[in-house]
Amino acid sequence: MYFSSRGFLPLLIAASLFVLPVIGTSESLAATPCTSGFAAGFACDRIDLLSHVELPDISSNPASGADIWGFVDLNTHREYAIIGVRNGTAVFDITDPLMPLEIGLIPGQATPWRDIKVFQSYDDAAARWKAYAYVVTEGAGITDGLFIIDLTSLPHSIRRINYVSDFNSAHNVFATNTDYSTGLSVSGEIPQLVVAGSNIGGGQFRLYSLADPESPVFVNTTASAGNMHDASTFFVADERKNTQCVNALNVDACEVLVDFRGQSVDLWDITDPADPVRLSFTQYPNRSFSHAGWPSEDSLFLFVQDELDERDFGLNTTVNVLSLADLTNPTPVGSWVGPTTAIDHNGFVRGNRYYMSNYTRGITILDITNPAMPATAGFFDTYATDDMTGFNGAWGVYPFFNSGTIAVSDIDSGLYLLKGQTRNVVQGRLAFSAPSFAVEEGQQASLLVERLGGTTGAISVNYQIVPATADSTDFQTLSGVLNWADGDALGKSITLSLTDDGIAEGLEHFIVRLISPTGSATLGDRNTANVYISDPAAQSGIGFLDTTIDSSETGLTTVVLVVQRSGSALGQVSVDYAISGGDASLDLDFSGDTDGTLVWVDGDALPKSLLISIIDDTDTEEVEFFNIGLSNVQGASLTARATARINITSDESPTPPPPPPPPPPAQPPVSNSGGGGAPSPALLIALGLLLRRRFRQTDSV
Repeated sequence: MYFSSRGFLPLLIAASLFVLPVIGTSESLAATPCTSGFAAGFACDRIDLLSHVELPDISSNPASGADIWGFVDLNTHREYAIIGVRNGTAVFDITDPLMPLEIGLIPGQATPWRDIKVFQSYDDAAARWKAYAYVVTEGAGITDGLFIIDLTSLPHSIRRINYVSDFNSAHNVFATNTDYSTGLSVSGEIPQLVVAGSNIGGGQFRLYSLADPESPVFVNTTASAGNMHDASTFFVADERKNTQCVNALNVDACEVLVDFRGQSVDLWDITDPADPVRLSFTQYPNRSFSHAGWPSEDSLFLFVQDELDERDFGLNTTVNVLSLADLTNPTPVGSWVGPTTAIDHNGFVRGNRYYMSNYTRGITILDITNPAMPATAGFFDTYATDDMTGFNGAWGVYPFFNSGTIAVSDIDSGLYLLKGQTRNVVQGRLAFSAPSFAVEEGQQASLLVERLGGTTGAISVNYQIVPATADSTDFQTLSGVLNWADGDALGKSITLSLTDDGIAEGLEHFIVRLISPTGSATLGDRNTANVYISDPAAQSGIGFLDTTIDSSETGLTTVVLVVQRSGSALGQVSVDYAISGGDASLDLDFSGDTDGTLVWVDGDALPKSLLISIIDDTDTEEVEFFNIGLSNVQGASLTARATARINITSDESPTPPPPPPPPPPAQPPVSNSGGGGAPSPALLIALGLLLRRRFRQTDSV
């Protein structure tokens, strides 16, 4: 965001290391389909409303919203939206998008700006995934610097990392070399954090290594860059790597940083973060302030959003398109012009759809099948007041959830969860037949991709592998393409050969994602698949992720018990779960998933969640607990983590008696003068304590 019509607010609260109390389930509006151009009173086209959390329903009661990001926690495979607000950063569990659940909010200094990105990596010592959100903000008096939120204790809590930042404020932050749905490193190499528009060095980009995610280390900057406003990156592995990049001759791909710096769009070769090299400096017609943008998935085009051209040139919403065929000289090749004068803000590519926050117009989705000629595919107007040129309405949009949920942050009205219908086309949607597949080391994995909803025309889709706990030493294929002829409705298989390294490593995991569909086909919701590699002849084990969970009767009152499959994902497995002890009472102290059966089909090792609600019974109690135990396992064995204990802390406690009054002071001699005189101090104290006790008793009734 370039500036705000609301201006700066003075410093309201200091940054803190604690989490504000949460409000739990939040839903200001219920799910409503887009019919006849409206959903729950919002103008729309081919985008449905799933839920809406208004600003007063966020626990810090913020005055406005800022940017938004999200990720899939690989410990649980639950989905989270992370929204910046004027006084902090809130994390919502949106796995059920009809009932978003606020997990926590980290307070921050009061300012209209707040941007977020996520990195996730596996910690071998902890035997779990660890994820971190990196937050920056700016404004008068801001000193928050780089703000790191530890997301590892999700689904129950978050916390701020005590990190000492070397700058006070910045406009934006970006994590290079990451998969945008999970935050994983795409190449397996350590990502860099790009800080844009900081208060030092003229605002040029600053690169930080995420080798230690809790303590990013400054790597480099370049004085010739000028002030960076926003950033994105892409990889180039074709001939451009050798002929147009500078530092990529001895590597598989060149990593290019896109520097949106107001007066131009610059490309940098950051393959060697210690030696960034500028490749080009580009302007375009009616440039006023090049704000943000995103590359196409094939890295051949760049969509550019100018934040001030509508205001300064009297234009309707305009998105410019640059060809990246020559990285040393990107050229304008097209544009999209909208029906209103609303300003375009941030945009992201998923397949052949461009998801754009459009301020007073809400969000707009563009069909970029022909990148040089984008076409409107749908919209949802979160700002019903008008569609004029102004800094109200939708700030950010996040379209990378595997479920297909679209998260939107609105400056004036909070968090929206939406579902697009724009990918339902006659050419078909391309999606994996299952969310996960299994294979043993030394064997071949076959992943089926289906063509759904239409068969018109010849189409294709590319695929690529994202390493997780498995890396390039475990598989032999990194990318490829699938093709369908006109009328062909048969599924196509991706065949991957797995290496037997002879090392007992437990159940390993990588991700395959579909990208860059052609022929007007689109990506379905299930455009990523998880592949699990087991050691030869390994057996499945079933157990809880966490075996002790502390909860309270108020605040976040939903406990999520996560049950994991380990060892192998081959064959069907089932296990029963039930209450196995404790002094807390079902339906009085808790309710939910307390008795039943979990089933994993052949190839499935995705975690399963049991959701249990803690009930505030208003009784004064000590800590209560209950156990959930696993039993009657079929096709596997129970691990040592077969029982989980949930401790419930009561928020009611007896009102302590008032302290005894202090001894009365020595009395002065009795005066011979007339009049009543003032009451003694001891009497006033005693009366005050009596009234205080009476008020407390009244309040507790």
